[in-house]
Amino acid sequence: MPDSSSHSAAGQALGYFQQCMRALAELGRRGATEPSVEMRIEMLDDIDFSDSGSPTELLQVKHHIGPGTVTMKSIDLWRSLNVWMDLDIDENPALRMVTTQNTDANLALLRNGAGRDVSQAVDLLVEAAAGKGNATSRAWRRRFLGLDEDQRIALIERVVIDDATPSAGGLDSELVQVFRYAITPGKEKAFIALLKGWWAGIAVRLLDGSLDAITGSDLAIQVADIVDQLRADSLPVDPDVRQRFDESITAGYQDRIFVHQLAWIALDHERLWKAIRDYHRAYTQRSFWLRYQLIGEEELDRFAFKLYDEWEQVFDDEVARMATDDREAGKVGQDVLSRVARECRSRLRDRFDEAWFNRGMFHALADGELGQQVGWHPDFQVQLEGLLSDVTT
Repeated sequence: MPDSSSHSAAGQALGYFQQCMRALAELGRRGATEPSVEMRIEMLDDIDFSDSGSPTELLQVKHHIGPGTVTMKSIDLWRSLNVWMDLDIDENPALRMVTTQNTDANLALLRNGAGRDVSQAVDLLVEAAAGKGNATSRAWRRRFLGLDEDQRIALIERVVIDDATPSAGGLDSELVQVFRYAITPGKEKAFIALLKGWWAGIAVRLLDGSLDAITGSDLAIQVADIVDQLRADSLPVDPDVRQRFDESITAGYQDRIFVHQLAWIALDHERLWKAIRDYHRAYTQRSFWLRYQLIGEEELDRFAFKLYDEWEQVFDDEVARMATDDREAGKVGQDVLSRVARECRSRLRDRFDEAWFNRGMFHALADGELGQQVGWHPDFQVQLEGLLSDVTT
């Protein structure tokens, strides 16, 4: 659970973030060898693992913004022990406290590996519980003293302290280590961004109860999908693009050239805002690829040229037909827009085929981006000159 010693909202938010990202790292570590393992958040504990419905390990996650030391008298320790003394389950799962702080020499007796000494740790815990301490932990310490010797040993034998674990800001490096087996060298940042984007949605579902648990196999499937998206003939979709954008995004685009171009062909309100949404998604997606160096400006320029060529063929055809079929200029423009969206065959990469991206890119070209200029209205060039003239005067 998040550290409650600080009342800072930022500290609490980081604590919850730490808990969710720690869950991802822990599942990644287990899932590679235990595909059927199930993980839950905020059920039996901050994080719990189970096998066929039986809990096998419970984790308490303690996050601190600054440095510090966990001792036999620390609130973090006694709060965790109090939670574990409350357990009413037949199984005896491992009990692990994961903290970003260091342990002192006494509490280090409960680390895994060489130097672990449960008997001595119990004696020191009894001494700490009986001595003076923080008032917050008084009731928890008394509870521990109320256990008989066998109960104390049985409890502490299952307790493991993991100290000096990465804080919220350093978890990306740990995630890279955990998933190193799947990451193509040079694509670490993009892989982690995509994984965390997916995991954020999973964490919300685990916390609100709409998803009961997630397994190692579920994670492995997602990892394989991300690896596939990052292959040379494909490109990943930015998790932010999958948001359900509403019409509020249109406010920042009203003065853009591509929006004026849509107004010149009298596009109805519904199609207008969805066109803005396509542009917004495509811009967000391009920014993602460029930020993580998954694509270069030259490749985008080549793709823009392909789109321009497709637009030119449709535009010339529709304008030529306009003289014989008695359509209004606005209707011709709408037909040009519809045809290029429907008939476009160009792909940025062989296995990246997202129609919204191509539609958004056409609007980027209508905005004059990427060295190309397209339009919908038969006289769009004349209208652009008038628009630019108004802006400069």
